[in-house]
Amino acid sequence: MRLPLLLLLLLLLTPAVGWAQTTPAAADAAQATALRRAGQLVLERKYESAWKLLRLLDQMNQDPAVALQKTSLALNYYTATDELKRFAFRDLKLLDLSPDSLRQLAVDTPYYSFPARRVLEKLKNKYPDNYKLDRALGDYYFTVQQCDCAELDLGEDEVFRRTIQYYQQAHDHGQGDYLSYFALGYSYQRLGQFPESLAPFTRSIQLRPNYPTAHLNLAFVYLELKDFEKAQAHARRAVELFPDDAHKQDAAFLLSQIEERMRATAAKPD
Repeated sequence: MRLPLLLLLLLLLTPAVGWAQTTPAAADAAQATALRRAGQLVLERKYESAWKLLRLLDQMNQDPAVALQKTSLALNYYTATDELKRFAFRDLKLLDLSPDSLRQLAVDTPYYSFPARRVLEKLKNKYPDNYKLDRALGDYYFTVQQCDCAELDLGEDEVFRRTIQYYQQAHDHGQGDYLSYFALGYSYQRLGQFPESLAPFTRSIQLRPNYPTAHLNLAFVYLELKDFEKAQAHARRAVELFPDDAHKQDAAFLLSQIEERMRATAAKPD
């Protein structure tokens, strides 16, 4: 089924390819070219154009590689969503507002159907050894928690547990980056499982030493665990790294709380 769907892309993206070359290998090459083009459109902030290209590439959401790129685009760059089942996108210019800012506006744009959870779960059942799908499901549930716009019947704790389940599976098979490790640590932290959050937060910082949010959350965890010196070090680092005054002030407040606890502890008689 994939070859006919890609034939148009072969003609559009590689016009020098003749009919005699429309083999499965040529179709795979066309798909790779189309995925790269979609990625370039995202870099150019042409989010709706990228979505239309991906939709043309796999209308039935049967190809994991295309579905994963659709998921990344949908979760990160939508301007509006209907419970993470339908998404609106816009092509933006350099000086336009970010997609996150546009979510606050009542912008009349078309919605595209993409029931992200159902698509990913069906593909995971079909391709159980594709752990990139676990990573994407972790991203999905973390987005659910952050946006509070879907899966309302699950409850927040269950959303965190599913986030942990899928990210842990992905990480166990080499599918992770500083953001997924941060999200895993954050999920443990929000469930009150502070010791369990230490390793993923630490790994996030190993992968991105200048990521201030991981330093800030790790400072909070160490404060909860009464390891004040480590808490102080990470809070200071967060103050240094945050580029904006609002987040710097948040980190500075936490640092002041840590140092107050340190003074109170030191003042206690032995």
